[in-house]
Parts: sequence; C-alpha cells; structure tokens
Amino acid sequence: MAVPPAVHRTVLVVDVSAFGDPRRTNLHQLAIRRAMYQLLERALDEAGVRWRDCHHEDRGDGVLVVIAATVPKSVLVEKLLDRLVTALRAHNSTCPEEERIRLRLSLHAGEVHHDDHGVAGRAVNLAFRLIDSAAFKQAHELSTGLLAIVVSDWFFDEVVWHSETAERDTYRQIHISEKETDTPAWVRLVDGAPLPGNERPRHVVSPVPHQLPPATRQFVGREAELTHLTELVTERAGLVIATIDGMAGVGKTALALTWTHRVRHLFPDGQLHVDLRGFDEREPMDSGEALHGFLQALGVSAHAIPIELDAKTALYRSLLAERRMLVVLDNARSSNHVRPLLPASPTCAVVITSRDRMDSVVVRDGAHRIALDALPESDALALLAERVAPARLRSEPEATAELIELCVRLPLALSVAAAQAASQPALSIGTLVRGLRDERHRLDRLSLGDADLSPRAVFSWSYAVLTAAAARLFRLLGAHPGTDVGVAACLALVGDQAPAALRELTRAHLLTEYVPGRFRFHDLVRAYATELCADDPERRAAVDRLVDHYLRTTTHADRIIQPHRHERAAPDQPPANPEVTDYESAIAWFSREHTTLQAMVGVAAEHGFVDRAWRLAWAGTTYIRRSGRWGERVDVQRTALAAVVSGGDRLGQAVMSRHLASSLARLGHHDEAVDLLDRAAALYHALGDHDGIVKNHLVYARVLGGRGNHSEALAHARAAWELSRDGDSPLARADALIAMGQQMCALERHEQARPLCSQALELYGSIGQVEGQADALLTLGEIAETAGEYENAITCYRESARLDRQLGDRYWEAVALEHLADACRDPATTMSALREALDIYREIHHPAADRVLARLTSS
Repeated sequence: MAVPPAVHRTVLVVDVSAFGDPRRTNLHQLAIRRAMYQLLERALDEAGVRWRDCHHEDRGDGVLVVIAATVPKSVLVEKLLDRLVTALRAHNSTCPEEERIRLRLSLHAGEVHHDDHGVAGRAVNLAFRLIDSAAFKQAHELSTGLLAIVVSDWFFDEVVWHSETAERDTYRQIHISEKETDTPAWVRLVDGAPLPGNERPRHVVSPVPHQLPPATRQFVGREAELTHLTELVTERAGLVIATIDGMAGVGKTALALTWTHRVRHLFPDGQLHVDLRGFDEREPMDSGEALHGFLQALGVSAHAIPIELDAKTALYRSLLAERRMLVVLDNARSSNHVRPLLPASPTCAVVITSRDRMDSVVVRDGAHRIALDALPESDALALLAERVAPARLRSEPEATAELIELCVRLPLALSVAAAQAASQPALSIGTLVRGLRDERHRLDRLSLGDADLSPRAVFSWSYAVLTAAAARLFRLLGAHPGTDVGVAACLALVGDQAPAALRELTRAHLLTEYVPGRFRFHDLVRAYATELCADDPERRAAVDRLVDHYLRTTTHADRIIQPHRHERAAPDQPPANPEVTDYESAIAWFSREHTTLQAMVGVAAEHGFVDRAWRLAWAGTTYIRRSGRWGERVDVQRTALAAVVSGGDRLGQAVMSRHLASSLARLGHHDEAVDLLDRAAALYHALGDHDGIVKNHLVYARVLGGRGNHSEALAHARAAWELSRDGDSPLARADALIAMGQQMCALERHEQARPLCSQALELYGSIGQVEGQADALLTLGEIAETAGEYENAITCYRESARLDRQLGDRYWEAVALEHLADACRDPATTMSALREALDIYREIHHPAADRVLARLTSS
C-alpha cells in the first residue's frame, strides 16, 4: 500500500485545563466541549482562518487542528490569541463556575501525513509533547490568565521573532523533556499577570540576542583556518578565545563571520557582535560603550546599567555565566581594548579580529592566534570567479594573473575589482590591469602592523567608472562621520539622486547595505572617500546640508519623545525626508544615529557652524539622558561648549554650561557643576534672558541638593519661583514649585512642602505633563506618610505607579511600589507590592531587586 505523501502544515493543539475536575459532571463537560468548539471556530474565523478549510480531530478534552499551508502562520500569534481571550472572558462571565474555561495551546509546523485514520508525523507528536509538558502546565497553573500558549523553538525563530505585533518580548524560554522529546520551547501567558518571585517556571532565560551581521556569499578558501576554529570549540573544554590578525583588507571579518554563522547552532543562548573601530578614521569605540550595547541586548534596562567600567564588566560576566554564547569583537585596537569584553564562563567562545597581534591576550588569557596572510593564487582566482564569469577570466589568462598580483591577492581589493568587472561586461580585464599599474592612484599605507598593501588604484578605478550621481554621493559620504548612514542623510547630500546612486554603489561593493536602508563602507573604502572629499570644493556645502539634516531630525524627534520641554533651542522644522513619525520611530532613530549625532557636533564645530553645533548637542540630550549614557552626554556637551566658547556665542555658552553642569552632577562632579552654573548665571544676566535665569536656578537646586546643600538649593528653587510665578509658563511654575517642595522635604519641613507640591500637581495636570504628575504624587506620598496619613500616602503612591506604568517607565513604577509597601499597614498588601516591585526590578535587571528580595525574605 502506497504511503500518502507528506505535506507541510501548521499544527495547533488546544486543551481545556482541568477538564477532569471532580466538580464537573458529564453534563458540565459536554457544555465545555460545545463552548470550546464555538469559541475556537469563531476566533479562528475572525483571525482569517476558516474552520471549514482546516482538518480537525477531537481529543476529548481538546482538539487537534491542522491548518492549510496557504494560511500565514503569523496570524495565529498576531490575531488569534487576543480574539480567543476576548471570547473566553465573555463566555466565563455568563456561565456557571463549573463550565468556565481556561485553555492551553501549542503551535508547531512541519511535514504531516494524512491517512484513513487522521494525521500523523513528528510535527504532530511534538505539538502534543509541548502542550502536555510539565513545564508548560506549571507555567499555566501559576498564571491568573485564561489563555497560555507554547510554541516550538522553530516556530518562535521563524514566525514570532520576525513579527512586529506578536509581542515576542512576552515569551519566555522553557526546556521540555517528555518521552523522546528534549527541546527548548517558548511560553507566553497571554492575559496572565507576570509570575511573582520564585514561582516563575524553571529554565526561563534572558533575551537571546542574534547580532551576527550577514556573512558574505562569495567567501572562498581559508579551509584550514575554518577547521581549526571549529576544532577549538568542539574538542576543547573551557572558555575558547581565538584572535584573527592580519593586514587591512585581508579578510579577518569575513573569516570570523563565515565561521560564526556555521557554528552558531552550538551557541543556543545567543551571539553578540560589536565593531570596536580600533583602526578607523574615527576614534575607537570605548570598551564601556560596547558593554553598554551588550548589556542592553541581554535585557538590562538603561536605568540598571552601571556607570563604571569595572561594574559593567562584572554585570556582563554575571549575565553570561553558564550560558552558551558566542561573542565577536571585531576590529579591536589592542589587548586592553577587548579585555573588559571577555566573558569568564567556560561555556562561551570569543572571536577577536584585529590588525594588532594581540600578544597580551594570547599570553595572559590563553587565546589561540590565527594569523592571516594574502590568499593563495588559486583561492584569489576562485574569489574572482565567484563574481566574474569564469569564461571571461579564461579568455585573458595573463591579464587575470596580473590583476591578481596587482591586487596583491588581498580579498578586499580583489572583491572591489571583480565587482567593477562584473558591472561593466564590455570592459576587458586588460583595461582593468592598465588602470591598476599606476601606483600614484593607490592608497599607499604599507606596513606589517597596519596596512602593508594599498588598494587605492582599485578604489580609484572603481570610482572612475561610476555615473556622475553615484560618484558625487560616494565622494560626499567622505564628509559623513558616522559608522553607517541612512537613506535620509544621503538624500540630504545629493537629493533625489540618492536611491539610484546607493543601488549603484552597493552593486559595485563600494557600500554594503548591511540592514535594509542602512549602508556602510569598509574602512579602506571609507579612507579613499575621505581623501576625495577633502579636495572637493563642495565639501563645506555638503557638511552644511548634513548638519542641517541632523539638526532638523533630532529636534523633531526630541519634540516627540519630550513634548513638555521649557525651551526649544532650534525651531521645530520637520526634516525634508522624515524618518520619525511617532514615539517608537523617534526612539528607534535615536538608537541608530546617536553615535553619528555626537560626531556631527564636532564636525559642525570644526566647520564653523557653531550655532548649530550646540543646538544639535542640546536636541540630543533627552535621548542620551534616558538611555543612561551619562559619560557620552558629558563628552558631547563639552565639545559643544568648547565650540561656543571659541566662537563667542554667549547664548550657546550659557545653555551648554547649564546642561553640562546637570550632566556632571549625575556623575557626582558637583564642584565643577557649580562653577559652570555660576558662568551660566553671569551670561544669562548679561543677555537679559529671563527664562534662562529661571532654568539655571532649577539646575542649581538639583545640583546643590545632590551635594547635600539643601538650604542653598531651596534658595535657588525659591528664586526660580519668584521669577516664574507671574509668567505664562505653567511648566516653569510647576517645576519651581516641586523643586521647592522636594528641598523642603529634605529639610524635614513637610507641611510647608505639601501645598507647593499640590500646586505643582495641579499645574502638571493642566498641561498633561504626566512625568511631572508622577513625580509630584511620589513627593506628596512621602509627605503624607511622614505625617502618618497612610491612606492618603497609599492613594498617592498608587496613582504615581499607575502613571509611570502608563508612561512605560518601569523603574519609577517599581520605586512607587516600594513606597506603597512602606505606607501599607496591611501585611498582605505590603507583600504584594514588594513582590510586584521585585518582578519589575528583575525584569529590568536593576540591582534594587536584591534589596527588595531581602525585605521579602526577612518578612
């Protein structure tokens, strides 16, 4: 008898929790089954999955549903779940308790066989193992919700992970070991509250980062090195560190990425990658900045990331302990550059690429060194043949051999030459060779320790055959200071010609579109573009356009993420090509561009655009502050301040002195902060800037209060109030009132503080300043608690927590909950608030979790 052919299908298993509860009679169970089918059929139909098109098999207390391959899998995690929760709530609200339904779902996809008895296959087996697993049942039992789902590791990676609306961050990984099945899976408690404290399911892990950039498709050779790297991680115990060193353009990064993609399955807990910019026109990336990015990828919130390098390293190593992770440290300057980024766990592996030999890491840390040289001639020819038709190469063997030698068998130079040849089929190999013979047009930095071969001729020839529009964009990108560039910045440089020019440059491998809409140079290609731009008479105008683009976009994005700001240092003129339309896109834009923005401040200053340099620094302050990048905030503001001092811009000096003072105070440098505020005060008075004087007093209050000088801080807060009380800015009045109230609280003058904070709360409410309302309520709660007015304090703390929750500010929500626990007289409510605060602190990896856990443990 012929075996029926397998077909690829999505497998959904639905199960009623506690179906066999002794309180349920047969009639109750029949009613539950009838309702389950009705609810499921309706929810699937509403999600776009027609019930009549599905194969379904009854399983007594559940149902197996096999869904056609034509149905997008994403709808099952994007649309079905919410509709099913809504239907369950409606049903449960109108039926007896014994007929109320809670459901568990499992999802997988794979090959399924149909026969006379139904369906069979490993995909079906796995779906049932998932739904019947003890780990999933435990998670659902501990949840207060009506619906929980478990998806296979494949379904999560291929469907959930790539969906923008499936709420992938709410899934938690578990490990399932049932009968023959041993696999990770992903659980989401769709409408249940987060599991408190130690009641979380076992094996829940932190986010799994997948940061590896794409590997090149045309990689050739290096088989010995690839084999050696694989042997290191498969045959040796303990932490594996491999260094790959060699000259610029020799293919260090290409080898590292090709290998890491081949072995990433050996590191299921994730892969981290960073370009350290060790050898670059720009400054190397600081180790602390690299750690900041890694910690955020590992799920640590900006509030919880330490300031000091040693503390960042300690947290990073703690998070990687016992996790099987692969770390790629690309383009490192030296051993000291990478040492803070080395994990300590024997389950990890690290690959470092550098032009430096990294001898210290080899000697002190036991790294395995792999030194790369130019490709053998056969591999160089194979690399050309990956891009140029082999018949074309065979038709000009002597020219091809000379081309390989002129490119010194350097993969970067060979790749650029081959791309140019491929894009110009009518151009002979001999013509390419003649263009390369003139060394006057080559990059000439030749040294064993840096770049001992120069592909300038390859770059110049590739540039020479570009269309005028593409050549202009390539040349002007030499003025762009960022690590990468987006389409909007290119539009600012060359207008509507940018999209076509970008496509041409990408085809020629002069730019790489490493993610959609984001482009970057290889470092040697960037050096060439920079040389061209230095002699271009359009350079200053190009920088002018770039600065204007980034100032407009930054100001626009800042207005979206912080609509209630006293001042606008630049008019809110939307950029010509807006990338930012709402809060989420604004944050995403800042996340992509913040390093470029910092560099652009310096570029603007160097070209004499002093007025826009400090305004650009000002407009980026909100994002840098909220993301916890205190050191970077100080650096960029120092650059801006130096520019305005040199340029004699007194308003810029006043604003930047005030902002730098606030930033320095965050780092504990109060004395320098006060000196800067004194300078700003003198400038504001000389300018007659009333608003600036008010803001300066408010920063004085924060700085002096942080130093413990509360009486002096209060005097400045009062001065701000006197100057703003009759003005037309309710925000300024509210800020002055809350500043006075907080300093009075610090001086234990709570009853005097109460009416001031109440006024501030009313003013914040009148303009919809939610952050201010939450802050005022927190202070009012402290006042009420000190006075023994516990019910009033509880009301304030609860409302403050609610507003912070509305804002998505998890840290301050947890702080309010801790205060709520202090004010509650009922032990049960106290414990509940502390557990909720503990869950939040753990979620954002904040060290305050230890303090709360100690309180809970001692209770």
